Amino acid sequence: MAVNDNKTDFVIGLLVGGALGAALALLYAPQSGDETRETIKKKGEELAESATEIYDKAKDQTAQIASQVKESTTHIASQVKESASAVASQVGESVEKVKEDVATGYAQAKDTAAQKVAEVSEAVKAETAKARAATKKTETA
Repeated sequence: MAVNDNKTDFVIGLLVGGALGAALALLYAPQSGDETRETIKKKGEELAESATEIYDKAKDQTAQIASQVKESTTHIASQVKESASAVASQVGESVEKVKEDVATGYAQAKDTAAQKVAEVSEAVKAETAKARAATKKTETA
């Protein structure tokens, strides 16, 4: 955008400089008052026409740039939306996988704990039976 600002400044300077140069040339030119006024009128009309053309070009360029910016913004917004959707989908898949892994781990831990409880219970029963048998032998002896 700085390049366009520089171009605009240059064009404005060119127009102002041209107008001043033309005015000075007319004032110092050896012409009658009527001829000078006619020449100033023509130069003023030319300057107004030139300014209108420059304004129209600047307006067209501004509209074109605005359109390009709008298209770029729309495209970028679409890409961001697509990327966000993809990331959200991946996060959702990851969450589901973690849930499944936790459920599987919980089930395995529960099964392992149940097996260990059964083993300990059997061991306690066996030791209790041995202790009772030993106690009966001692009482009968």
